[in-house]
Amino acid sequence: MIELYSYQKDYIRALRDAIKQGKKRLILSAPTGSGKTVMFSFMAKSANKKGKSVLVFTHRSELLTQAEGAFNEFGLYPEYIEAGSHPNLNSNLHVAMIETFHRRIDKYANFLQTRDVIIFDEAHLQNFNKILDYTSSEQVIIGATATPYRKGNERCLSDNYDKIVQVIDTPELIKIGKLVKAESYGINIDLKGLKKTGADYDTKEYFEQNKTYKGVVNNYERHAKGLKTIVFSSNIESSKTVCAEFQSKGYNAKHIDGSSKDRKEVFKWFNDTPNAILCNCGIATTGFDQKDIEAVVLYRATTSLPLFLQMCGRGSRTYPSKTKFKILDFGNNIQRHGFWEEPRQWELKKQGKNKLGEAAIKNCPKCDAMNYATAKECIVCGFTFPEKEKERTEDEIILELLEKKQIKGRLISSLTLQELIICQNAKVFKPQYVWRIVRTRGDLKQYAALMRYSDGWVYRQQNEPKGFKDKRI
Repeated sequence: MIELYSYQKDYIRALRDAIKQGKKRLILSAPTGSGKTVMFSFMAKSANKKGKSVLVFTHRSELLTQAEGAFNEFGLYPEYIEAGSHPNLNSNLHVAMIETFHRRIDKYANFLQTRDVIIFDEAHLQNFNKILDYTSSEQVIIGATATPYRKGNERCLSDNYDKIVQVIDTPELIKIGKLVKAESYGINIDLKGLKKTGADYDTKEYFEQNKTYKGVVNNYERHAKGLKTIVFSSNIESSKTVCAEFQSKGYNAKHIDGSSKDRKEVFKWFNDTPNAILCNCGIATTGFDQKDIEAVVLYRATTSLPLFLQMCGRGSRTYPSKTKFKILDFGNNIQRHGFWEEPRQWELKKQGKNKLGEAAIKNCPKCDAMNYATAKECIVCGFTFPEKEKERTEDEIILELLEKKQIKGRLISSLTLQELIICQNAKVFKPQYVWRIVRTRGDLKQYAALMRYSDGWVYRQQNEPKGFKDKRI
């Protein structure tokens, strides 16, 4: 039987205390790699020992298999509710595929309400809402997720849950050696004008406008060559394209997506191959537990903070001789969401746009690793960033412009209107002198617009005498 870590015991204790206080709908918020499956398996075991019935919902067959592994460690053998199954509904422990269960909701509605404890794995996903609508206030409901986050038109978590239980966060897990640290590298991608479908970027358009697969391979060779790597692409086409590019360079790469019939074979190959590169679209973001992944390539842009964290988290697991993993970002995701390892305090209410806004990032000139703009030393190679130049005054900037435009020594009559304004701002000429020049040229209206003067000023200047004495500056 698995022995819980101290922080996992703290989670169990906090969940039980909340239930005793009458809060029966709880979010178990724990980072990717912290062992959420282990924690809710322990709770299922404890509930069964007390004669309580437990129903666990999941949404993907790989999660089902992994849940079974954790269940076996605790001596739990559930009945499965999935396509083609005929489960014994009198059992006190079931694991259900969410879509299968919902399709048969008329058959299972009464059964659902007889369960004492209901557990949702990856509870931030919207497709669990349709099951929650059939539950009662008397049932204990635990939603396990690394990213309890909803935004936009999505149903707010506070509509279905009473409290978030968060005991530990990613920085602490790295510090105690339960997760490995990340080194992040990125290329700035121009996403201006890129359309969105729903709340996220249009994946097809992203691929068509940003054919950066050669850049992906080049940067893989620079920063992650030979490492076991997983690539997250914007759509199936882009995943296949970047996979083909890796293969053309002689690298051991394969593609997989939700429609792939050889998923089990590809996952086994990835597990058994040290330098494998797995290119995927939408299949290995949640619940995919391959501990020896050493590099994560984000070949896509996303506005979804949960998706960003889930993708990066695939490389964060500990493994013998593994002390770090690398993130290669090709979608400005780190600028948008912050670094993967940042501390985050989750809330049941919608958090809207990232409260921190876009992160100020700079790349190390020595190793190219991404650092906060305020960093004095590179977090990867220790390079000392030169001190930022002292901010110059407006007058100093104007004088530099005077030099760059080579205004000195020129005839006043040769100066453009913009150069005259620079001279006026630099106090080379008094405003009244510039006015005489622009009256002579007939530039009054343009000058007034640039200086934001009124039509009345233009009228008054038109009645003033013209002419000025030309000279060199």
